[in-house]
Amino acid sequence: MRVIKGGVTAPKGFLASGVKAGLKKSGRKDLALLCSEVPAVAAASFTTNRFEASPVKISKGYIAHRTHQAVIVNSGNANCANGRTGDRNAVSMTRFIAEVMAFDRKEVLVASTGIIGRYLPIDKIRRAVPALLGELSEDGGGAFAEAIMTTDTVRKEAAFSLKLGGAIVTIGGACKGVGMIYPEMALGKHATMLAFISTDAAISKKMLECALKDAIEDSFNMVSIDGDMSTNDCCVILANGLAGNPKIGTKSAGYRLFAAALRELCGRLVVMMASDGEGATKTLEIEVVGAKSGADARAVARKISVSNLLKCAVYGSDPNWGRVAAAAGASGVRFDPDKADIYLGSIKVLSNGASIKGFDKNKARRAFLNGKVRIKVDLKSGARRAKAWTCDLSKEYVAINSEYST
Repeated sequence: MRVIKGGVTAPKGFLASGVKAGLKKSGRKDLALLCSEVPAVAAASFTTNRFEASPVKISKGYIAHRTHQAVIVNSGNANCANGRTGDRNAVSMTRFIAEVMAFDRKEVLVASTGIIGRYLPIDKIRRAVPALLGELSEDGGGAFAEAIMTTDTVRKEAAFSLKLGGAIVTIGGACKGVGMIYPEMALGKHATMLAFISTDAAISKKMLECALKDAIEDSFNMVSIDGDMSTNDCCVILANGLAGNPKIGTKSAGYRLFAAALRELCGRLVVMMASDGEGATKTLEIEVVGAKSGADARAVARKISVSNLLKCAVYGSDPNWGRVAAAAGASGVRFDPDKADIYLGSIKVLSNGASIKGFDKNKARRAFLNGKVRIKVDLKSGARRAKAWTCDLSKEYVAINSEYST
């Protein structure tokens, strides 16, 4: 597996574009398109928020189609809480692409991100479609990644290549999301987390779904900026088979290699999201080890990641590890607190449930002064582990979100 340059257009046969449709007050790019030159199989995961946005509703229905060839995405407007008008507008976005490119509209998935409760200016999108299609190119991945951004400050894209059955397979991706980030996504069920992944691997739809489910569980579903779940979260992957590898149809050695590369890609994108969190000055990685099950490890890590008290302590470089212990204990996971250990960076501050007398607070503080803060909790209950990612909670976060819609 090798890191390569690029994003969603790094794999063979993918084109992308990003243009200005006039949806954002800033005048920045706000409409994006990803296309495969040949029919692809797709898998997707969507928010479990009951107040799901119209594009989520439509794409959930379309994902069952046998093949897909495009994803259209707008930023600047969530198209959520707009009733049947919102649903019709989401369908219209898919139809705009399908009619020109001679696809079935169900081969076009749709996503949106932005402010909730404002009607989508669908005429602006319709007028921008010719430019969107005209700018499709193999070099359009960067424009795509830029056009899906909202309060993000940098584009988030990555790509990997690997050898499968004598063929070189490439996986590329782009994502956005730095606020309203606490995804709980489920396959085929449900400022926003959007992720779009492309690959030229030959793989069945069933195996693609399995690989995406496992990748999401340990990546996108383990990142939090503020603990607020969006109405628009989605992650889509398209696989067009142009790499020419032996088709992956079972959980073979080839599948395991592909799934590992996909997890690595998603993990890299997640760290980019946490690092660019609204107002963030530090990235926080929380590792939980010694859990009875993977579910227990994930639950404890996730609970710690949404502790506002801890996030404030990280911002202030205050090594208040008691906030870690309190969050772990409030996770709902059963473990023996008299066995637990806690580390701030490499500094052990809790051993077998008891504070270490005389531990060097200055060294512990230095662990919080770095741009990348690491905390580890050892439950000593089993052999499973998990990681979660978040960022500190700064004054700038409050400023951004007190003025977001105005």
